[in-house]
Amino acid sequence: MRNFKYLCILFLIFFNNSAKTKINNLVFHGAYTFETNSAQKACAVYVSIFNNTKSEFVISSLSTDVAEKAEIHDVILTNEIVRMKKLDQLTIQPNEQVYFQPGGSHIMLMNLKQELADGSSFFITFKLDDGRENKVKVMVLNKKLRENFIE
Repeated sequence: MRNFKYLCILFLIFFNNSAKTKINNLVFHGAYTFETNSAQKACAVYVSIFNNTKSEFVISSLSTDVAEKAEIHDVILTNEIVRMKKLDQLTIQPNEQVYFQPGGSHIMLMNLKQELADGSSFFITFKLDDGRENKVKVMVLNKKLRENFIE
């Protein structure tokens, strides 16, 4: 029953319009991370990105007030060893959907400046190669929810 409650909360976050932001039909939706503790210096952020246009978009950098660095990481499996690879930019093709999710590609926040508490939120700024920027609200979820996402 408790897991059901957490899943309902997550469902509301994903379908809440305030969690959705867009730049000319490049839509960022349902951004979230899990709470951290005071000793934790890094965390992953997950978001879905939808390109509803006939143009490609290139995300050239990220920034946030809660960490010194924000990077896009891809997960690569080589000889049964999982590694993270930093992407210098991310190209989103026309009508493509990109899903950052646990166990896969994600946004890595490094050298956290503060503890991220359950129920709080912060912003990540996505900078496009054409100079446009988009601030995306990231919801901080209870770390117990992580069990439902990572096997």
